[in-house]
Amino acid sequence: MVKHKLLPLCVLLLTISSAEADKKLGDATFSHIDTIAADTFEGRLAGSKGGYAAANYITTILADNKVQPAGDGSYFQLFSKVYPNCRNIFGIIEGTHPEMSKELIAVGAHYDHVGFGKDKTSGPIHNGADDNASGTATVLELVKHFSKKKNRLQRSLLVCFWDSEEQGLIGSKYWMENPTVDVSRIVFKVNIDMVGRLDGDTLELQGHRSVQGLKPILRKANEGLDIELDYVWTMVANSDHWPFINAKIPGFMFHTGLHKEYHKPEDDPETIDIVGLGKVGLLTRRFIHHLGTSETTPKFRAESLTEKMPKR
Repeated sequence: MVKHKLLPLCVLLLTISSAEADKKLGDATFSHIDTIAADTFEGRLAGSKGGYAAANYITTILADNKVQPAGDGSYFQLFSKVYPNCRNIFGIIEGTHPEMSKELIAVGAHYDHVGFGKDKTSGPIHNGADDNASGTATVLELVKHFSKKKNRLQRSLLVCFWDSEEQGLIGSKYWMENPTVDVSRIVFKVNIDMVGRLDGDTLELQGHRSVQGLKPILRKANEGLDIELDYVWTMVANSDHWPFINAKIPGFMFHTGLHKEYHKPEDDPETIDIVGLGKVGLLTRRFIHHLGTSETTPKFRAESLTEKMPKR
């Protein structure tokens, strides 16, 4: 009888522990959002003073965590397309295995937003808390986690912070044409774009059809988190995973969906689901840990670029 009573208690304690972990990571991630989605960053338009300030915030954290610069002689890759003085940001956390460390897991998010808006919403600052301070913040917490000696992966981790995504994936396309590391080393790309509005709803995976054998890995990573995963069939060039998929590198995007505050002044930090943010962060951390430590990584599905949706 005692054993039967202990089992529900253990389950309860595990549930509480998991919820506390979600909240702890959510709070840490939100602290970055609260900074870079503040009015002082003026909406982080690509190439702007606010974008420059956000870039400095990001690189300070990379340097504090002793991440190796992987841009053009620094953390930065400078480019001028659509807007001048844009900055992609790259760093590498070296893997521990003598052979596997030659391979790179790329994880990234765009850090730019739309500044003061345009057309009907132009004028007020558009802070872009969800789009995409949430993704940027999630990657920064991954940096803090995997840069610790006890958490280092066997494969190397390439962290990417893209500029000028809002003008049509300009930063990631530019990098694929002018890479700062050997692209052939990259075995997977995880893109994190707008993950701050889970709110008990589903987490979308866009681009997942480019990956062989993805679902069992994510199912394992999702244990105890119980996030409802929506494997979106359509594959469109809507964020920075696409240039990688187009180059036949498997990958996908985590995304909690569009909302009425999208590209509007109301996309502010107070709209963020902090617990949900932590859940997505833990799922991503577990998934990347698998990629970074397993003997093999999922392969690219070439047919994903041409196959048509099955008729129901």
